Amino acid sequence: MADVNYIFFLSLIIIIIGYVVKKLKILTEENGKVVAKVIFNITLPAVILKVTSKIEFNLTLILLPLVTIIFGFFMAMIGLILFRRYQRDKKGLILMSLIGFNVAHFSFPLIEGIWGDEGMQYIALIDAGNAFTIFVLCYIIGSIFSPNNNTEDLGIDFKDIGKRLLKSTPLMSYILALFINFSEIGPNIPMFFWDLLDIIARANTALSLLLLGIYLNFKFERTEWATIIKVLIIRYSLGLLVGLLLFFFLPSDQFNLLFRIILTISLIFPIGLAVIPFSIEFEYDQKLVSMIANLTIIISFAMVWILIILLI
Repeated sequence: MADVNYIFFLSLIIIIIGYVVKKLKILTEENGKVVAKVIFNITLPAVILKVTSKIEFNLTLILLPLVTIIFGFFMAMIGLILFRRYQRDKKGLILMSLIGFNVAHFSFPLIEGIWGDEGMQYIALIDAGNAFTIFVLCYIIGSIFSPNNNTEDLGIDFKDIGKRLLKSTPLMSYILALFINFSEIGPNIPMFFWDLLDIIARANTALSLLLLGIYLNFKFERTEWATIIKVLIIRYSLGLLVGLLLFFFLPSDQFNLLFRIILTISLIFPIGLAVIPFSIEFEYDQKLVSMIANLTIIISFAMVWILIILLI
């Protein structure tokens, strides 16, 4: 295992570089969208294929994606109860902000730097469950409470959701990787393919951290602080509580320390970046969503750093 403080310090420096080049107008947030597309469609799928296709599965690993999915439904129910009296558009925005995590862009560089391939196998399975939470549950809720949905009909367009899932390159990469894994055709695939994946995958760490810096913004409107604070308190208090309960109560003879650490920290990751394009599509307050996304990146970075040091 690499030195935790050193990896987090290096990651912080790369994030700062991303922020500085944006402030110097070398790159803009519009350029960041291009970087995000490169990550989403090229480097991240390479990481997924490289890691997931070689995972040695056992029953305990099923818990990783299941926890992420169950926690997403749990947060949705909590949000519906606590914010039931809110206006429809504000309720939808809050619910989307409570559900799902930015696993790939935020945690992959950190986990790979600290724990290497072993840690990546665990976090990849968490991201597989998170993909369902973001692209299915979060999308459905965003659609139901959308300001441009003027009817009371809460019908769900499963055809549209299916199309979105099929267009998700990371999700399709998980399916392909699992097929390679379970069909055991991996050894028959030419080494050139794996070497190519390895080269492309290496770019994911730097690009993901630079992207976090490019999207980082410290301009927050005071009028929305009440909503933001409520979202942050609920998101982090429940995430930390459930994560620590799992860490201390999962039997250590079946779930090793690294498994429990990664599962715990995964519940305090930032909100998924996909929520921002969802907010545009469904005509939510994009500035408010961006504010919450920025704050969760900063808070999660600090909390994950501290938590890892305390738990190892």
